[in-house]
Amino acid sequence: MTLKNLQKAPFPWFGGKSKAAPLVWDLLGDVEHYVEPFAGSLAVLLNRPHTPNRAYYSETVNDMDGLLVNAWRAIQWHPEETAAHASWPVAEADKHARQIALVRWREQGLVDKLAGSPKWCDTEMAGWWLWAVCVQIGAFTSAGAWTADENGMIVKIDRKAEGRGEPGVTRNRPFLGNDGQGVNRPAARELGVSRDLPHLTSNGMGVNHPGTKEPGVSRDLPCMVDGRGVIVPSLREPGVLSDQPDNEFHPHTMPELIRWFQWLSARLRHVRILNGDWARLVTNGASKTLNVRMGDGHVGIFLDPPYADTADRTKGLYDSEDLDVAHLVKQWCVKNGADPDRRIVFAGYDGEHDHELKDLGWTEHEWYKKGFLNGGYGKESQQDRERLWASPHCLNPADNKPPVTVQGDLFA
Repeated sequence: MTLKNLQKAPFPWFGGKSKAAPLVWDLLGDVEHYVEPFAGSLAVLLNRPHTPNRAYYSETVNDMDGLLVNAWRAIQWHPEETAAHASWPVAEADKHARQIALVRWREQGLVDKLAGSPKWCDTEMAGWWLWAVCVQIGAFTSAGAWTADENGMIVKIDRKAEGRGEPGVTRNRPFLGNDGQGVNRPAARELGVSRDLPHLTSNGMGVNHPGTKEPGVSRDLPCMVDGRGVIVPSLREPGVLSDQPDNEFHPHTMPELIRWFQWLSARLRHVRILNGDWARLVTNGASKTLNVRMGDGHVGIFLDPPYADTADRTKGLYDSEDLDVAHLVKQWCVKNGADPDRRIVFAGYDGEHDHELKDLGWTEHEWYKKGFLNGGYGKESQQDRERLWASPHCLNPADNKPPVTVQGDLFA
């Protein structure tokens, strides 16, 4: 099977804006510098319809979540190695173990290396994080009650005990609501192996050599019936076929997953990925590149902060959580929306903010279309509240013609 839609993040993300991306780009146009201070799943960047990686066109993204930024950097610089760490079957015990390792990695300060070096990343932790958030939505958004002791055994933390401030993880089952998502999406699977009989023409070879057998282990043939118990035929997955030539199989790292990560790596090749506070990226010095400052270009800023407390949403949806940052972003928009060098699109919920932006000439746009659920939503009634506010110097979507060159599949 061949993966389609490679311009998609390899993990689910609450509040993803892939369906809003066409409208965002109609509002921003082909800006010389694209800035996204709340990167998340990079849905808008990855769905940009203009030719990527052009000279004198810049793209810069940022996020506070160090585990997320580490994953994007690892895909950007080491796609094959990251894919190898992310390619793993869904297993509950592995979910707990990897989440504990990731939380400890973050708490030990290793994530701070992201700020110390623009290209540093940990590919193993990146692959494990990608896998972990695909098997449990919101895997790292709240402190759980489980960790590992000095012997490597999973134990429950007594948070009331003095000095037990160690972070933990939740010990719930993996997400089973569909056939796999992100790095586990069904389209990434390869055909399995043929079901030929094991080698039966001798009394064993290699690690099964007769000399390695212990007394009491009979050497009868295995049961040659069509399968029973845990190997009953009805439990077999499609793709384990008897007509595969030469007992073919795919390696543990799924080839389509590697191709997907290679495409993302190529697309992100010249994207600057920062880890820190959103406000650093929207200053004049950071956002207005030379061709913008010289008056010949524009900076397009897409602001998609975590929904505010006024949005009537659940707290704890993001690892780097803040119910107030959306209000700070709105105030920044109020102060900077009139700048002709800036085209700003601000995402949020209907009713989350007052009418101050509209009074200043901003336009409000509804992008939700009935019939799809994305970004970790559980209720369609929530998505119909989604809005985009565009600053006065954004383009009119009705007048904005589609670009001539459309980004294609770099690995088709």
